[in-house]
Amino acid sequence: MLKEYKKQLAALFRLLDILIILLVFYAVYYLRTETVGLNFLALPTQYQVFLPIYLIGWVYLSTQIRLYTSKRMTGFLSEALDIIKTVTICIIVAGAPAFFIREHPLSRIFLVSLWVMESASLISLHYILREWLKYIRRRGYNFRQILIVGRNERAAKFVGKIEESPEFGLRILGFIDAPNGNNGVHSLSPCRPLGGLKDLERIIREQIVDEVFVFLPIKSFYSEIQEILEICESMGVEVKIPTDLFSYKLAKSTISVYDNIPVIDLYTSPKMNWQLLVKRLVDIFCSGFGLIILAPLFAAVALLIKATSRGPIFFRQERVGYNGRPFNCLKFRTMVKNAEELKKDLLKFNEMEGPVFKMKNDPRVTRVGRILRKTSIDELPQLINVFMGEMSLVGPRPPVPSEVVQYDLKDRRRLSMRPGITCLWQVNGRNGIRFEKWMELDRKYIDQWSLWLDFKILAKTIPSVMRGSGAA
Repeated sequence: MLKEYKKQLAALFRLLDILIILLVFYAVYYLRTETVGLNFLALPTQYQVFLPIYLIGWVYLSTQIRLYTSKRMTGFLSEALDIIKTVTICIIVAGAPAFFIREHPLSRIFLVSLWVMESASLISLHYILREWLKYIRRRGYNFRQILIVGRNERAAKFVGKIEESPEFGLRILGFIDAPNGNNGVHSLSPCRPLGGLKDLERIIREQIVDEVFVFLPIKSFYSEIQEILEICESMGVEVKIPTDLFSYKLAKSTISVYDNIPVIDLYTSPKMNWQLLVKRLVDIFCSGFGLIILAPLFAAVALLIKATSRGPIFFRQERVGYNGRPFNCLKFRTMVKNAEELKKDLLKFNEMEGPVFKMKNDPRVTRVGRILRKTSIDELPQLINVFMGEMSLVGPRPPVPSEVVQYDLKDRRRLSMRPGITCLWQVNGRNGIRFEKWMELDRKYIDQWSLWLDFKILAKTIPSVMRGSGAA
């Protein structure tokens, strides 16, 4: 069986991918420059910088994304998306330093062409390899013989999936069960019963068993499952336990390894992945670029603030960031110097429900401050917070500590993402929205987060700022 050569096959597939990457790179380079540059040292400097970083990035990211692990039971669309993710990140990371070589900067057309052709070529190669493996399995080769432990709805659903999908290359030897472990399911047709848990060792000795799938409820059969693991471990047989062990409404699950200790991750906020990496790269690039371009505006605003009122240019306020981390949020000062001292006398005029203070025609706001707030220019120094990693361009607005201590449990979930300059609240009316609706919008953002959602919010922010919607 090909199983015996799993590591060698994974190495072969990786080598094929690297060959494709190199061939496509030189093909796109030739089409762009009409010169043959197969000698790496003869390439222009920016390409000598780009190619090694791209290859190193591919080796590292393909390992992290587990691109060369078994894909028997995953759809090809998922694999294609993984390839596109890896190519995209590699080009972004490899292209960044090459852009600083100003004599001969990388061509944007070259990068776009490379992205398209690399993605298409690698997806095509992986599709061919996948179809070849399916063909091998349908012919009766490269199959895995599995034993089911447990007789319940989860086991029945799994068996049905295997029977419908011969291309998985999985053959069910049969099932064993514990007394009172069937959970109302009397058979796993067409699987045949092979005995009870006490027969596991005998079955493995007498039959060919590649993998054991355990579907017993962990809470009720913990000691039995432990014994199964010990037997299989001693006999060198793989054990697989499905991760859908608990019932939860919003949480998703993955498997992580901490110093050889496998753990199940349950999480509701976006988990670190390629999209969050791209989000952070966009934050760094856009905030850095924005700070450079807006430097003259910063200088003009600073002069206006100093000329019209006493006090510092920037207002620094402690805010609560990612998972409760405190940081100093920066704004252009729009109020009088002793604004925080005067706040206690104005609490009775609060126009917002919940643990938030908002007030129209706040007497502490200066004349220049009203203009800065209306145009949202006062928020621009937060680009520094974004560049430093304390904030993001898009995310729930950072609250002050006195507000957080009054949050309900469900409201604290808004702290599970890095706070942002703009968010759904910002583009849906800001101060005109009730507190509960505000919290609901933040939870919606976290639950539905994607790069595309961030781009849509950024696109809506500009007209919202131009209209001054909800600004005070």
